[in-house]
Amino acid sequence: MTVAFLFPGQGAKGLIAAVQFAESAPRGKEMLDRAAAAADIAPGELLAKGGRALERTEIQQPVLTAIALFVHSELLAAGIKPDIVAGHSLGELPAWAATGAITPEDAIATAALRGRLMAREAKRNPGTMIAFSEPSTGLSPVFWRGTLKRAATRPGIHMAALNAHGEVVLSGDEEAIRAMVRTLSEALGVDLWRHARRLPVAGPWHSESMKDAVPELEAALTRARRGAMQVPMVLNATGKLVDEEGLVPRLLAGQLVHTIHWTDVMATLEERRVTDFVTIAPGAVLRSLVRTNLGAEVRIHATENAADIRRTVDALRRRLS
Repeated sequence: MTVAFLFPGQGAKGLIAAVQFAESAPRGKEMLDRAAAAADIAPGELLAKGGRALERTEIQQPVLTAIALFVHSELLAAGIKPDIVAGHSLGELPAWAATGAITPEDAIATAALRGRLMAREAKRNPGTMIAFSEPSTGLSPVFWRGTLKRAATRPGIHMAALNAHGEVVLSGDEEAIRAMVRTLSEALGVDLWRHARRLPVAGPWHSESMKDAVPELEAALTRARRGAMQVPMVLNATGKLVDEEGLVPRLLAGQLVHTIHWTDVMATLEERRVTDFVTIAPGAVLRSLVRTNLGAEVRIHATENAADIRRTVDALRRRLS
């Protein structure tokens, strides 16, 4: 049996429920208090007014990181350890901490900095992120992805993520994306907006609009590095296993402007013969992406709450015995 832990990125669904779950446990509350301090707000404000504060990038990122690392610690305490880890976008920070290369405390502090830097750049360079699903019109997946990749070379548009064989995320100037969609819709004879969804983020992440944040984030990641990685990690930037640990700060920082190659991450995990995927809370989006990439029969374990964690621990213990 080979177990992969997958850590979620910003925009993950079920964040308020995840905060409530973490607050119910002493270790989780400690981690959330640390995240609130790093984001410069009072702990009690996280869920005030229906969790409105959690919509802010500079708060959501350290909070997500804190929840992920709390869940990770619960699994470790129950004797469940990953054989390999990966994170989607922001999720690479807690994934890197899960390898032992940085402390959870440094991961949360760096996530808060990452959020502040990205929020700053989004104010300077407003934009959006839109996911496009492959139309069911007989277009081949290769043609579909190639068409959007070419479209992403236009000024103001960037290829943010290749999440699945049928899903591509574009990032950048909203009007530029809208103009591109109009042109492609006419050329393909398909209303692409019927196959699009706007992502719940506050700026054009994974695009050149974030370039001024990269040096500061890389410096912080370099300072945070404390030791060697004890668990293999697959990177968004390459879709491959880390082969030079010293390059991780540069690659994690550069991720702000580069494409997330999640389909390649999934392919690498499949090549490594991962048998069980544990999606760290809140993990609904990751579970969907695992199934889309690897098929409905793949074995996935949730960790959204205490009951989920018990079921996951029991299931993995049975498989280990």
